[in-house]
Amino acid sequence: MIRTILVDDEPDNIKTLQLLLQRYCPDIEVTEAFTDARAALRALPAMQYDLMLLDVEMPGMTGFELLRKLSPPPPAVIFVTAHSHYAVRAFKFDAIDYLLKPVDIDDLQAAIARYKRTKADIASARVQQLLANIDNVSRASPQRLALPTQDGVEMIALDEVIYLKADRNYTVIKRQGRKDLIVARTLGSFEELLTPPQFMRINKQYLVRLDRITRYVRTSSLVLMQDGTEIQVSRTRKVEFQDLIQL
Repeated sequence: MIRTILVDDEPDNIKTLQLLLQRYCPDIEVTEAFTDARAALRALPAMQYDLMLLDVEMPGMTGFELLRKLSPPPPAVIFVTAHSHYAVRAFKFDAIDYLLKPVDIDDLQAAIARYKRTKADIASARVQQLLANIDNVSRASPQRLALPTQDGVEMIALDEVIYLKADRNYTVIKRQGRKDLIVARTLGSFEELLTPPQFMRINKQYLVRLDRITRYVRTSSLVLMQDGTEIQVSRTRKVEFQDLIQL
């Protein structure tokens, strides 16, 4: 059984989740439920559990604040939220999953299945990665990026990045003077985190760091990157790109 904690300030939401989990996710055992994040913060360090289903917007302490203060961090987190604003970008990037209220049964089952596919020794590291990426989204100019690896999480400095290239469901990260990284994430996941004025997706395949462009040829819409790579700016992105580089 998967020992699961629920944290949501609305008792009705707790009851609904418990009912759905009991009926459609028989491997889940809800061992405790909290309607006060501060009470959860006091109690959880002494508890043994495998998974947390966590609300975001709660009075007194948000779900993010609870995660930052919990020591040790939860083994794995699935967010359950009514709010699909900026933080959802971080959830998509590397939370175990996120669910929007009202919770859809298929989405709930898919989230639990995704948790089962995630090794326990990596899940805790993913929580740390999630927090790092949430912090990046909160800043106007993020300085580093947390990337999943087979062993856990690798932190890379964005100053090293020249561009990111889509390769089916993977992304190749080209770095200055460093080995390329291949990450099992789509380019779209990175596009939601790496935004102008630092980065821009200039066509379907490339997301580039704008200050790593050494030359732009207006007549052919080609950019020359710091490593010598030539990349075509798509017709649909051309005006936005030229505005960003102040042409």
